[in-house]
Amino acid sequence: MTDRFSISTKKVGLPPGQVVFTGERRVESPKISWVRYRPDAVSRGEAATVADIPRPDPSAGDVLWVNVDGLHDVDLVKAVGDRFGLHPLAIEDVVSVGGRPTTEAYDDHVFTSCKMLMIDPDGCVVSDHTSIVFGRGWALSFQETPGDVFGNLRRRIEDPTARVRSRGADYLWYALLDSIVDHYSLALSTLGGRIEDIEDEVWSESPRRDLPLRAQEARHELLVVRRAVRPLREQLGLLTGDCPPMITEQTVPFLDDLEAHLMHNADTIDHLRDAVSSLLEAHVSILTMRANDVMRVLTIITSIFIPMTFVASIYGMNFDYMPELAQRWGYPAALAGMLAIGLAMVFYFWRKRWL
Repeated sequence: MTDRFSISTKKVGLPPGQVVFTGERRVESPKISWVRYRPDAVSRGEAATVADIPRPDPSAGDVLWVNVDGLHDVDLVKAVGDRFGLHPLAIEDVVSVGGRPTTEAYDDHVFTSCKMLMIDPDGCVVSDHTSIVFGRGWALSFQETPGDVFGNLRRRIEDPTARVRSRGADYLWYALLDSIVDHYSLALSTLGGRIEDIEDEVWSESPRRDLPLRAQEARHELLVVRRAVRPLREQLGLLTGDCPPMITEQTVPFLDDLEAHLMHNADTIDHLRDAVSSLLEAHVSILTMRANDVMRVLTIITSIFIPMTFVASIYGMNFDYMPELAQRWGYPAALAGMLAIGLAMVFYFWRKRWL
């Protein structure tokens, strides 16, 4: 909770292009893995050092995908970027964990940074800063932690009939983004289920005391998804509006479809945020109504006993000249009078529909 609104100041005063890691170390040591494929072959491996990464060979029709897990090792990230000729500003954005999602087309590569959203074992949305770059015959992906959302894509690469096997690096770049956007929908579906549970609890007879806190947590996680979806949709819209030549005409329709998915996700976010706000307002209203019901009952009980208390207080003043005190019927008459007053008031409240 304490780090939600913190803003990194590590880069204040530094010149543009300065590679500074602005996040928290989330893995012990970085890991480099790679996959090389073409229509009739696939090979994969891991690289202990940057020098062990295979060289891309676009003339052979190969596509090389290199994935780096762990961004805290700035020297390693810079070395990988230099090996593939990344622009210094692109390398800077790779390790700017708190940065806004962005897309930039350079002379010989296209760079995209975004937020990968995953669901942790507790059902909460977790954000992972991810950067994806592609050039002629190669694609790079950088992420904070080893776990990712690219499992289905890796399996498709193993399938010789899959579309990705016959397309270039631009389609692999799109496929990586598509895997990330698909999990935006999964995150929203999970949040939607939690909000439905909160809604059922709001209208139940005994909601838990931590309901407002859980609703606020859901609202915060919706904000995390919103910060991932909206900037990426804007950036892809700008990119497809002036499509760089490195993105082939075959891939452009898929990018348009991806943008449509992001627009749908943005609409879903707005709907869920409105739902959470409405549920919190309804919860407060129901609590107020229940408190009013309690106060009404207590007020009626008090109103009934006020005249009885008045009668009892008169006969409790111990005056010497109170004729009723000397009569055998004085005590029963006082009790009967108080009971009659109470019953009359109950009947009056019932006729007024206050009971």
